[in-house]
Amino acid sequence: MTNIQELIEKLQQLEKEREQLLKTPMSPPGVWIHEYTITRRYPGSGNIEHYVYAKWQADKPIFKRHPKPRLEGIVKKGKDREFTCHQHIGRVGSSTGLGMDDKVEDAYEEWNNRKRLEAIDQALKEIEIALTKVMPQETNEA
Repeated sequence: MTNIQELIEKLQQLEKEREQLLKTPMSPPGVWIHEYTITRRYPGSGNIEHYVYAKWQADKPIFKRHPKPRLEGIVKKGKDREFTCHQHIGRVGSSTGLGMDDKVEDAYEEWNNRKRLEAIDQALKEIEIALTKVMPQETNEA
C-alpha cells in the first residue's frame, strides 16, 4: 500500500468519524469550560468548605442573560443588555463530598465533542493539502 492510499483511507475514516460527531450534542464554537473554587466558612461549626463550580466561558457575549427580577434592566456601562460571556453550569465537586452535577458531565462531553470535531477538521485540511501537493491537478479541458 502506498502512502497516498494510506492518506486517502485516513481521509475517509476521518470524514466518517466527523459525520458521527455532528449527530452528537456539541458546545457552541469558541467556548470553553472554566472551573472556579468558592470557599465558605460556616459560623456555627467553624468548618471551612470548598466548592468547585464550572461555567461556560466565551470571548464574545453569546449566552442569554437570566437576571433576577430585582436586577432586571441593570447592566454595567458598556455591557450587552441581552447576552453575557459566561453561563453557570453547576457543581464539579466539594470538600463536603458532594459529587458532580449531571449537567456538568454533559457539558464536558459536549465540549470534548467540539474539540474532537475541530481536531478532525484540522486534520482533514492538512491531509487534503498533502494530497493536492502529491497528486497531479486535474484539468477541465474539453
